[in-house]
Amino acid sequence: MAATLQTARTPGSTVNEAARPRRRGVSPRMGQLIQIVSLILVLVAWQLSGNFLNPILISTPSRIVSDFGEILLNGQLVQAFVGSAVEMAIGFGLACLVGISLGVLMGRWRTAEHAVDPLVSFGNATPTIALLPVMEIWFGLGLAARLAFIFVICIWSLLINTLAGVKNVNRGWADVGRSFGLSPFESTRRIFIPAAMPFIFAGMRLALAQAAVGMILSGQEIGETGLGGLVENFGSFFQTGHLIASIISSTALAFIAFWLLARAQAHFCPWIRAMSARR
Repeated sequence: MAATLQTARTPGSTVNEAARPRRRGVSPRMGQLIQIVSLILVLVAWQLSGNFLNPILISTPSRIVSDFGEILLNGQLVQAFVGSAVEMAIGFGLACLVGISLGVLMGRWRTAEHAVDPLVSFGNATPTIALLPVMEIWFGLGLAARLAFIFVICIWSLLINTLAGVKNVNRGWADVGRSFGLSPFESTRRIFIPAAMPFIFAGMRLALAQAAVGMILSGQEIGETGLGGLVENFGSFFQTGHLIASIISSTALAFIAFWLLARAQAHFCPWIRAMSARR
């Protein structure tokens, strides 16, 4: 007993672990139940708010579901959803192709970095929404202008993250590649690009979020088509239920895109998850 008291009184000694209050944990099943109950309470409060607020200001969940079913059955939502998904995929894909290629080129060859860096700095600093009128002047009010805007709004995150990833590759790995007789091209393909994939996928996630924003903005301002066009039209006529249903649909499209990107990362680059698990 005396030894225990002496240990507790010693300066710098650690507190007895048994004396520390333990946080009461919540089981995974209980955590899921709490989330469901909280969501139900929010929806009930939202529904009840419809009895006191102007329906133009906010629509109730039941009305949103009804309006969602209406635009789904009459084909408006399906056509807009598919059109926006295709435009977002094409614009994002082109940005990935160009942005990642330029990032690798700038990361491996200093001359290319010096030549392109001023353009990258200027483009990244430019408010991309200000380019909407430029896209309309250059490409008209059609698909080409919307794809160009999505491309421009995405490319900088991809390029900058890829450049950072390539430049942060351990140079010892490059020395190993040279010792095995790899050419600069083979070293880039076999060493630098795989090692930079965590940075590249981080840039793709950022660019995908920007592509969703670009898809909505271009649909609103260039031709009023897709989900952005629905948001613009329903908002102009104060159809709040239809408006919120369209916004939820655009959010669902972004969630699907993020899920597909995560599955692609897990399938093609499984070492990224393994590296993260060891941290």
